[in-house]
Amino acid sequence: MAKRIDMFGIDPENDFLASGNEPADWPWPAGKPCRGALCVEGADKEALLVEEMIDRLADQHVPGGHKITNMRITIDSHPLNDCSHNTSWRKPDGTSPDPFTIVSHDDVKKQLYVPCFPVGKFNGKQVSSYQWALDYTEALAKNGRAPLCLWPRHCLIGTWGQNIYHPIRRALDRWCEVTGRWVDYVVKGQYPFSEHYSAMRADVEDPTEPITQLNVSLLNQANQADIIAWFGWAGSHCLRYTALDAVNYFGAGENGFIKKCVFFEDACAAVGDLPGVKFSEWRKEFLDEVVKRGATVTTTKDFLK
Repeated sequence: MAKRIDMFGIDPENDFLASGNEPADWPWPAGKPCRGALCVEGADKEALLVEEMIDRLADQHVPGGHKITNMRITIDSHPLNDCSHNTSWRKPDGTSPDPFTIVSHDDVKKQLYVPCFPVGKFNGKQVSSYQWALDYTEALAKNGRAPLCLWPRHCLIGTWGQNIYHPIRRALDRWCEVTGRWVDYVVKGQYPFSEHYSAMRADVEDPTEPITQLNVSLLNQANQADIIAWFGWAGSHCLRYTALDAVNYFGAGENGFIKKCVFFEDACAAVGDLPGVKFSEWRKEFLDEVVKRGATVTTTKDFLK
């Protein structure tokens, strides 16, 4: 009996993957190549490897073709005034913090960085934006999530940056044509008062907002597969937290979820390092952890070769 293989592609979008070095005849918003707002270095080249892998596994002329049973693609999707955008905050001099600024709970208490949106929402209640910032940064630490990082505006809903990167999109289209199946697109990040690195839940959940809560249905669907393959960007953030939320939900039980997981070391580039913050180490720690817990790490070329 053929194995069921589910593939997760985490946030393969223009704002993360487009380097500006691509062919000019691709679909560009201004008729010429441009760089994504939060380009992950090397992800453009990794996307080409993913395209080759998907095409290889969906080739009906290759023995064992049609190997990918379900394709699940997450789409990071943000409103303009998202809490994680640097333009949604102000410094004491009234200017926006630089992109990639890390904001701690103490920074908020000292009002070194203050939200510029009028109100916030926390735990189902409307509060002042300052109170939200205090509660939110405290909750991040308690939840063991990454500290608040202020990113440049990216993956804005309805923009080119939110769209699927061209090589991935054409591979998905060909997979659909060959298999007759549909891509399951999972939208995340549209709630403005929490970061949403993980496609499974927001970094700080709100009991009154279902889109922030753990996506148990998606997790249980994935658990029915024999092999769960993961690629995506960045390996330091969205891929990492999505996969770990899934793995931690099932734990070390007899179902062996983690043992069914496969990750691609050549398709999970990290966000570039910052002064004092080495995101490349976050990626390495993530891959080391999943291997230690029973997952497989391979390459796009070797997977189901």
